Amino acid sequence: MNKLLLILLSFSFFGNAQTNDKSKKTELIVIGTVHFPTKLINQDTIYKALESIKPDIILMESDMTNFNSDFTFKKTYDENEWNAIIKYQTNFEKTLVRPIEFEGRNDYRKENGIQDVDPVFIEINRLDSLNILSLKYKKIWSRFIEVDNSLNEVYENSLKILNTAATDNLVRERQFYQYQKLKEIVDENKEFIKMKSPVFEKDSITFRELYNRYCHFEELRNRTIIDNILKWKSKYPNKKIAILIGFYHRNFLVNELKWKQKEYNFELKEYYN
Repeated sequence: MNKLLLILLSFSFFGNAQTNDKSKKTELIVIGTVHFPTKLINQDTIYKALESIKPDIILMESDMTNFNSDFTFKKTYDENEWNAIIKYQTNFEKTLVRPIEFEGRNDYRKENGIQDVDPVFIEINRLDSLNILSLKYKKIWSRFIEVDNSLNEVYENSLKILNTAATDNLVRERQFYQYQKLKEIVDENKEFIKMKSPVFEKDSITFRELYNRYCHFEELRNRTIIDNILKWKSKYPNKKIAILIGFYHRNFLVNELKWKQKEYNFELKEYYN
């Protein structure tokens, strides 16, 4: 065999090897969901989305408290994602399911008195209705309500609409107002240090402390979910991984993960593509 032929065969071999490596790159598909049935979304809708992409692994919004050590379910819930996953595993038995939620989420909330922040929103609305808020803060509250109402309308749409850039952008604006602009109102208005949390079992905390703890935890929670996604991606390389998450979290996950694709060697995709 002459040298030229050997060189050509070498190029052909390495070219094919590179092609095969690329074809094995991990795919991450983030599917924003709603936990309970709406007019257009239910467990079957989510099941069909999973069936269309046929993932090797499903990552779900749960922690290990709902799993046995072998990752079979210890406890389940009558929610869209849970029912869809149970049905999917029945029909596709080799599919793995893993948790990505902040471990001990509910206990953390209880221990820090942040199970319910609605009293803070009610107080902001009360101050607004009494014209106690400054014009700057009235505009912030008004815009938050406007965006929140828009998302409530999106909530009733199809699964595909929930997973578009337009919805992601709307969620991004809402979360910016909720975790930053409303926090300004709470941090800069003395009314929120006069009132105490009615639900905290330990020493009572002010509404300001309540809201600050809440905002800190939601940021920590989202970043923990990202870390857990990357952990499972690293443990199971070259797989197709579906991530089921409440659609209010999807924007954060997609925005953070898109910058990590090259470093962690994966590709972000949409389930409908």
